[in-house]
Amino acid sequence: MYLDDLSLICCPLTGEPFELVNVVSDEDGEVMTGELVSRPSGNRYFIRNGIPRFVEQSGYNRSWDYKWTAIDQGKGLNYKILDKADPAYRIHDLFDRNSHGGKAFRHASGGLALDVGCGIGQYTIKLLQEFMPTKVVSVDLTGGVDIFRKIMLERFPQFRRQILIVQASVFEMPFRAETFDYAFSLGVLMHTGDTRRAIRQVSQSVKVGGQVNVWVYGAVPVHIDNEEIGRDVSMTLIRFVPYWFLYIWAMTQIRIFRKLSHGNAVSVIKFFSSNAWYALCRIPIAGYLFRAIFGTVMHPDRDYRYINNYDGWCNRWAETWTECELFPTLAESNIVIRGICDWQTGIWGEKRQDVYS
Repeated sequence: MYLDDLSLICCPLTGEPFELVNVVSDEDGEVMTGELVSRPSGNRYFIRNGIPRFVEQSGYNRSWDYKWTAIDQGKGLNYKILDKADPAYRIHDLFDRNSHGGKAFRHASGGLALDVGCGIGQYTIKLLQEFMPTKVVSVDLTGGVDIFRKIMLERFPQFRRQILIVQASVFEMPFRAETFDYAFSLGVLMHTGDTRRAIRQVSQSVKVGGQVNVWVYGAVPVHIDNEEIGRDVSMTLIRFVPYWFLYIWAMTQIRIFRKLSHGNAVSVIKFFSSNAWYALCRIPIAGYLFRAIFGTVMHPDRDYRYINNYDGWCNRWAETWTECELFPTLAESNIVIRGICDWQTGIWGEKRQDVYS
């Protein structure tokens, strides 16, 4: 962090401003180590590797630490999802799907943006490249923040002063209410163990008139009847039945994985991420049977398969939601819906005063 960033953060417990002490800066003036002391309460937090730290451990979802520090290790595997020429883009193109033709993210242009659950920072970088906010504050609970910093310095040094990386929990973010012009979180909040509360926290951080853009895992819809002229529904109940069976099987697998020790789960994931299993899944017709047994991510890069299979099967929390379930939380937070992603469940909204009163 830089000295100018001090005004952006506050004590997550009291909201008090910080005083910097015991500072060691580099030649560029970035604070590499130091202590943040809130006044007058005296709460103390540390800066290490240029990153303000408001948590000591990953808390409620430690699998993320393993994902970034043990599997990715600075490879930047999730940056593949930004490349339209890479198969990963067709699998995980969350950014463009939630852009609403650019209308959503353009509200970050020239403003202060917040990326909640930034991981290794691919969406922060994408936002800076395409929509040019003045600054992005990127928050994550895990050691992914250090991997993000490594990737930023190696590949995107031009953004060094435009990014403030913070290690913190979404439930105790070190920001004053109504600080940001734009806040987004893509594919993260359903892993927190309290999705609604997490959305409220993100919404609270945005100014009145500011924008919120979140995407969480969507629940599967069931169309009981769709006979009206002009309806283009991709899945009737009859066609839904075999898919429903696979859905139940996938949920059963997730519950089995959660009962395994972490070491055993990793061993199983490595096998199903192997090139041999990938080859079996690609066999014409018969490959569908292997994918039904374990639906590996269909990408030619083994490391990319591994990190995404691990993410999909080893998370402690991976709740699925419908827009209807989340609407009361958005209304409570004064978020008016401006757009809904075509890939469930993504919601773009604007914060307004007293709309629902």
